[in-house]
Amino acid sequence: MEFGLNRIQRMYRDQLRAYVRDNVLGENAAWDDDDNFPSDVWADLCELGVVGMSIPDEFGGEGLDPITAGVVYEELGRGDVGFATLVLAENLVNHLLAEYGRERHREMATLNANGDVHLAFALTEPDHGSDAQAIETTAEQDGDGWVLTGEKAAITGATTADHVLTYARETESDGIRAFVVPTDADAVECNPYPALGCAVSGWGRIHLDGVRVDDTALISEDDGFKMAMQTFDRSRAWIGLYCLGAARQTLEETQQYLTEREAFGKPLAGYEGPQFQLAELETHLDSARLKAYEALWRAREGKPHTKDAAMVKWYAPHVSTRTIHECLVLHGHYGYSKDFGIEKRLRDTIGLEIGDGTPHVQKLIVARETFGAEYLPY
Repeated sequence: MEFGLNRIQRMYRDQLRAYVRDNVLGENAAWDDDDNFPSDVWADLCELGVVGMSIPDEFGGEGLDPITAGVVYEELGRGDVGFATLVLAENLVNHLLAEYGRERHREMATLNANGDVHLAFALTEPDHGSDAQAIETTAEQDGDGWVLTGEKAAITGATTADHVLTYARETESDGIRAFVVPTDADAVECNPYPALGCAVSGWGRIHLDGVRVDDTALISEDDGFKMAMQTFDRSRAWIGLYCLGAARQTLEETQQYLTEREAFGKPLAGYEGPQFQLAELETHLDSARLKAYEALWRAREGKPHTKDAAMVKWYAPHVSTRTIHECLVLHGHYGYSKDFGIEKRLRDTIGLEIGDGTPHVQKLIVARETFGAEYLPY
């Protein structure tokens, strides 16, 4: 395993760090307003190849390997966790469309990479989050098409998407299938969820009231649930990295603040309490980051990485939230205000302790991979 970045990875890191510094930091405070979606930033990221980064270049993507994509997500997290979440969700969909879809779906993946359409991934339901396989949304064959009925909850991009990759249970076979559904259809209703953070991610619900789609909406005859699960190990490591990116940005700002802020005649950085506190935070951040890149290295090498990704998914957001919270306190009342953006990072990162699998689910996965499924209580 190599611990350094190669030339291409350094290029992406430097390019995106500069972009985030000049166009996101400080500007993203207004993004929590529903009317302030940063379309210009989204267009820039499409031009930079960030949207569609994992799909092959034949579909308008960059074809990045998991580690290089991790570098991109880490830098996006330095800017805005909610926006990074939206980028990840759309990349997951265009990857599935390019990998499994028909010709029209692959064309849609290209349109998404170019910034012409927005996509969403709809698996979670009001009563089925952690137990995603128990979904109740139905897909009933009707002549040369399908009728979809049900509700999807806590969906990233629900209010921004033009099309949503919807998972439903086929009524005849009881198998789970994946369909591309236009959000402007008469029988589709999308509503935002008021939430603590990540408003720019378009988080919300999607209600399907017997929406009819033609047969070409079905992206594959393959098991839709297995198809979805194949994306989660990598995405869990990427989520960990963009949360750690937010924490790293906050820690660097705090280090600078402690050298400038004085109390009792000397800088706060000269006191043992803050020194030891930052030493601990640095250690936890680096440990979580290394585990995230190890998971992605294993993915790139074709090695099993489910256990590693689950470790990252519960640990990295936890470490990131703790780091940002402690940095907020070190800033005093400035950290609690909206002037520094630390409180926004804290609100946004807390959401990723839940999204894409709670800590409890991730620990069950680690236990299953360690002891075997026969020792689990379900």
